[in-house]
Amino acid sequence: MRDQILVLDTLQRIDMELSQLEKNLKEYPEKISTYESEIEALREKLENSKKTKEETIKSKSRIELDIAQNEDTIKKSEQKLFEIKTHKEYEALQKQIAESKRNNAELEESLLQEMEKLEGLESRISSEEEELGNKENEYNSRIADFREKIEELKVLYQPKTEEKKKIASGLDRDLLSIYERVKKRNGYVLALAKNEVCTGCNMNIPPQLFNEVLTHSRLIQCPNCLKFLYCEDELKSEAKTG
Repeated sequence: MRDQILVLDTLQRIDMELSQLEKNLKEYPEKISTYESEIEALREKLENSKKTKEETIKSKSRIELDIAQNEDTIKKSEQKLFEIKTHKEYEALQKQIAESKRNNAELEESLLQEMEKLEGLESRISSEEEELGNKENEYNSRIADFREKIEELKVLYQPKTEEKKKIASGLDRDLLSIYERVKKRNGYVLALAKNEVCTGCNMNIPPQLFNEVLTHSRLIQCPNCLKFLYCEDELKSEAKTG
């Protein structure tokens, strides 16, 4: 029975290592994906700011063109004032000039707003470019580290799986089936029996059952948590309670 406990202990150790490997092999790609998504989000944010800047520059150019055209119209109209013969035509042209000047005043206000917007965008783009550069350096370094770790884990995983198969082949099929069920339920499969208590679930063990654990007469499972019970002299390495 002691030999079986030692085999179960070895199998449990291997399963714990495999579980950690599988956890990391799942989590590391997720971390990489998170970093890549953050970088992509920053790139998209910067791209949107640059597009807004381009649109603002085009809008500013259109306003400047409208202002220039209005000024040309005003200049020509003012020159034409000296050629007009009737008072009615003079008043109509004066009204047209005044309207053009009002339009230009509004356009100049819009131009000022676009210039202020453009200035803010240039500052924002500069800040976003700096942020993107910093994050790319930081995250790309982390991504490279995780990819390197993933390759290292892949190298470890297959031999560890083969080691488990080899150890498991030494167990009775029914015992291995029980082992897998207990592992699925509890994670840990072994528990120290001490002072008639299962240290895996802290429940009392019937005295007769506890004596069987002490005498190594057969494999005993805790009636409550179903873990395989062992006594202190059976495993001298690390504590196996779980």
